[in-house]
Amino acid sequence: MSSPQILHTTIGESVHEYQVRLKQNLSQIFQPEQVKTEWAAMSDEKNLYSPRLDAAIGPFATNRIYIDEYNHLVMQHKQLLSHLFEIHRSNLRDHGQPDNHFDFEYVCMRNQNARYFMAFEIENEVSRKHLMGGAINAAALGRVGLAIAWNPEKLKAFVRMRSYLLFLAEVGKNTFDPSNLLILSKDQTMDAIERFIQTRT
Repeated sequence: MSSPQILHTTIGESVHEYQVRLKQNLSQIFQPEQVKTEWAAMSDEKNLYSPRLDAAIGPFATNRIYIDEYNHLVMQHKQLLSHLFEIHRSNLRDHGQPDNHFDFEYVCMRNQNARYFMAFEIENEVSRKHLMGGAINAAALGRVGLAIAWNPEKLKAFVRMRSYLLFLAEVGKNTFDPSNLLILSKDQTMDAIERFIQTRT
Protein backbone atom coordinates (compact mmCIF):
# COMPACT_ATOMS: atom_id res chain seq x y z
CA MET A 1 0.00 0.00 0.00
CA SER A 2 1.47 3.34 -1.05
CA SER A 3 1.41 6.47 1.05
CA PRO A 4 -1.84 8.50 1.00
CA GLN A 5 -2.08 11.11 -1.75
CA ILE A 6 -1.16 14.59 -0.62
CA LEU A 7 -3.72 17.32 -1.18
CA HIS A 8 -1.58 20.31 -0.19
CA THR A 9 2.10 20.84 -0.92
CA THR A 10 4.57 23.17 0.72
CA ILE A 11 6.90 23.83 -2.24
CA GLY A 12 8.85 27.02 -1.66
CA GLU A 13 7.70 27.32 1.95
CA SER A 14 10.36 27.96 4.57
CA VAL A 15 10.52 25.98 7.80
CA HIS A 16 9.40 29.08 9.70
CA GLU A 17 6.41 29.60 7.38
CA TYR A 18 5.53 25.93 7.80
CA GLN A 19 5.69 26.28 11.59
CA VAL A 20 3.35 29.28 11.45
CA ARG A 21 0.83 27.37 9.33
CA LEU A 22 1.19 24.30 11.54
CA LYS A 23 0.43 26.37 14.65
CA GLN A 24 -2.57 28.02 12.96
CA ASN A 25 -4.03 24.66 11.98
CA LEU A 26 -3.33 22.96 15.31
CA SER A 27 -4.96 25.91 17.10
CA GLN A 28 -8.21 25.01 15.31
CA ILE A 29 -8.09 21.55 16.88
CA PHE A 30 -6.55 22.16 20.31
CA GLN A 31 -6.83 25.07 22.73
CA PRO A 32 -4.81 27.86 21.05
CA GLU A 33 -2.95 28.68 24.26
CA GLN A 34 -1.75 25.05 24.37
CA VAL A 35 -0.08 25.21 20.93
CA LYS A 36 3.47 26.57 20.93
CA THR A 37 6.32 26.83 18.45
CA GLU A 38 10.04 27.12 19.21
CA TRP A 39 9.23 25.92 22.72
CA ALA A 40 12.08 25.49 25.20
CA ALA A 41 11.42 22.14 26.81
CA MET A 42 13.29 22.58 30.08
CA SER A 43 13.33 26.35 30.59
CA ASP A 44 12.21 25.84 34.19
CA GLU A 45 15.15 23.49 34.90
CA LYS A 46 18.18 25.79 35.02
CA ASN A 47 20.75 23.03 35.39
CA LEU A 48 19.49 20.89 32.51
CA TYR A 49 19.99 21.00 28.76
CA SER A 50 16.82 22.51 27.27
CA PRO A 51 16.03 21.42 23.70
CA ARG A 52 13.85 23.81 21.70
CA LEU A 53 11.02 21.92 20.01
CA ASP A 54 9.74 23.13 16.66
CA ALA A 55 6.17 22.77 17.94
CA ALA A 56 4.45 21.34 20.98
CA ILE A 57 0.91 20.82 22.25
CA GLY A 58 0.11 21.02 25.95
CA PRO A 59 -0.90 20.95 28.64
CA PHE A 60 2.74 21.41 29.59
CA ALA A 61 3.83 19.18 32.45
CA THR A 62 6.28 21.54 34.12
CA ASN A 63 4.87 21.42 37.65
CA ARG A 64 2.83 18.21 37.61
CA ILE A 65 2.11 15.06 35.60
CA TYR A 66 -0.84 15.05 33.16
CA ILE A 67 -1.40 11.33 32.60
CA ASP A 68 -5.20 11.42 32.80
CA GLU A 69 -5.43 14.61 30.75
CA TYR A 70 -3.27 13.15 27.99
CA ASN A 71 -5.32 9.94 28.04
CA HIS A 72 -8.43 12.06 27.53
CA LEU A 73 -6.81 13.94 24.64
CA VAL A 74 -5.87 10.65 22.99
CA MET A 75 -9.49 9.54 23.06
CA GLN A 76 -10.78 12.95 22.03
CA HIS A 77 -8.48 13.12 19.02
CA LYS A 78 -8.26 9.44 18.17
CA GLN A 79 -9.35 10.03 14.57
CA LEU A 80 -6.45 12.39 13.89
CA LEU A 81 -3.89 10.34 15.79
CA SER A 82 -4.90 7.06 14.14
CA HIS A 83 -4.68 8.72 10.71
CA LEU A 84 -1.14 9.94 11.50
CA PHE A 85 -0.30 6.45 12.78
CA GLU A 86 -1.48 4.77 9.57
CA ILE A 87 0.53 7.18 7.41
CA HIS A 88 3.56 6.41 9.57
CA ARG A 89 3.03 2.67 9.06
CA SER A 90 2.69 3.20 5.31
CA ASN A 91 5.99 5.10 5.28
CA LEU A 92 7.69 2.20 7.05
CA ARG A 93 6.34 -0.26 4.49
CA ASP A 94 7.36 2.00 1.59
CA HIS A 95 10.93 1.85 2.89
CA GLY A 96 10.97 -1.92 3.28
CA GLN A 97 10.51 -1.96 7.05
CA PRO A 98 7.98 -3.96 9.11
CA ASP A 99 5.11 -1.88 10.44
CA ASN A 100 3.85 -4.19 13.18
CA HIS A 101 6.23 -3.54 16.07
CA PHE A 102 3.67 -1.53 18.06
CA ASP A 103 -0.08 -1.10 17.81
CA PHE A 104 -1.90 2.23 18.02
CA GLU A 105 -2.85 1.91 21.69
CA TYR A 106 0.72 1.09 22.71
CA VAL A 107 2.09 4.09 20.79
CA CYS A 108 -0.36 6.46 22.50
CA MET A 109 0.19 5.08 26.00
CA ARG A 110 3.91 4.30 26.02
CA ASN A 111 5.28 7.62 27.32
CA GLN A 112 3.16 8.10 30.43
CA ASN A 113 5.38 10.74 32.03
CA ALA A 114 5.47 12.97 28.95
CA ARG A 115 6.13 16.69 29.19
CA TYR A 116 3.72 17.53 26.35
CA PHE A 117 0.77 15.85 24.69
CA MET A 118 2.43 16.08 21.26
CA ALA A 119 5.96 17.10 20.34
CA PHE A 120 7.01 17.99 16.79
CA GLU A 121 10.50 18.11 15.32
CA ILE A 122 10.92 19.31 11.74
CA GLU A 123 14.19 18.31 10.11
CA ASN A 124 15.45 19.93 6.94
CA GLU A 125 19.14 20.59 6.28
CA VAL A 126 20.70 18.87 9.27
CA SER A 127 23.24 16.12 9.85
CA ARG A 128 22.13 12.61 10.71
CA LYS A 129 23.35 13.11 14.28
CA HIS A 130 21.20 16.23 14.60
CA LEU A 131 18.28 14.35 13.02
CA MET A 132 18.57 11.59 15.61
CA GLY A 133 18.71 14.15 18.42
CA GLY A 134 15.53 15.81 17.16
CA ALA A 135 13.70 12.49 16.91
CA ILE A 136 14.76 11.49 20.41
CA ASN A 137 13.57 14.83 21.80
CA ALA A 138 10.15 14.44 20.14
CA ALA A 139 9.72 10.89 21.48
CA ALA A 140 11.07 11.66 24.95
CA LEU A 141 9.03 14.81 25.53
CA GLY A 142 5.71 14.03 23.83
CA ARG A 143 3.08 11.45 24.69
CA VAL A 144 3.11 11.20 20.90
CA GLY A 145 6.19 12.42 19.05
CA LEU A 146 6.23 13.43 15.40
CA ALA A 147 9.42 13.41 13.34
CA ILE A 148 8.58 15.55 10.32
CA ALA A 149 10.84 15.05 7.31
CA TRP A 150 11.27 18.02 4.99
CA ASN A 151 12.20 15.88 1.99
CA PRO A 152 12.36 12.22 0.90
CA GLU A 153 16.01 11.95 1.96
CA LYS A 154 15.19 12.96 5.54
CA LEU A 155 12.18 10.64 5.60
CA LYS A 156 14.41 7.73 4.61
CA ALA A 157 16.98 8.75 7.23
CA PHE A 158 14.32 8.86 9.96
CA VAL A 159 13.07 5.39 9.04
CA ARG A 160 16.60 3.96 9.00
CA MET A 161 17.38 5.61 12.35
CA ARG A 162 14.26 4.05 13.88
CA SER A 163 15.22 0.64 12.51
CA TYR A 164 18.72 1.02 13.94
CA LEU A 165 17.37 1.80 17.42
CA LEU A 166 14.99 -1.17 17.28
CA PHE A 167 17.83 -3.43 16.13
CA LEU A 168 19.96 -2.35 19.09
CA ALA A 169 17.10 -3.29 21.41
CA GLU A 170 16.66 -6.68 19.73
CA VAL A 171 20.30 -7.62 20.28
CA GLY A 172 20.38 -6.40 23.87
CA LYS A 173 22.34 -3.16 23.39
CA ASN A 174 21.69 0.11 25.19
CA THR A 175 19.29 2.13 23.06
CA PHE A 176 16.44 4.62 23.04
CA ASP A 177 12.83 3.46 22.67
CA PRO A 178 11.24 5.02 19.53
CA SER A 179 7.88 3.29 19.92
CA ASN A 180 5.85 6.51 20.37
CA LEU A 181 7.56 8.30 17.47
CA LEU A 182 5.64 8.73 14.21
CA ILE A 183 7.58 9.50 11.04
CA LEU A 184 5.84 11.58 8.37
CA SER A 185 6.75 14.01 5.63
CA LYS A 186 5.92 17.69 6.01
CA ASP A 187 3.13 17.40 3.42
CA GLN A 188 1.66 14.25 4.93
CA THR A 189 1.53 15.91 8.35
CA MET A 190 -0.10 19.10 7.13
CA ASP A 191 -2.53 17.23 4.90
CA ALA A 192 -3.66 14.94 7.74
CA ILE A 193 -4.25 17.91 10.04
CA GLU A 194 -6.15 19.87 7.39
CA ARG A 195 -8.27 16.84 6.49
CA PHE A 196 -9.18 16.46 10.16
CA ILE A 197 -10.17 20.14 10.39
CA GLN A 198 -12.40 19.70 7.32
CA THR A 199 -14.26 16.82 8.97
CA ARG A 200 -15.14 19.09 11.89
CA THR A 201 -16.61 21.94 9.82
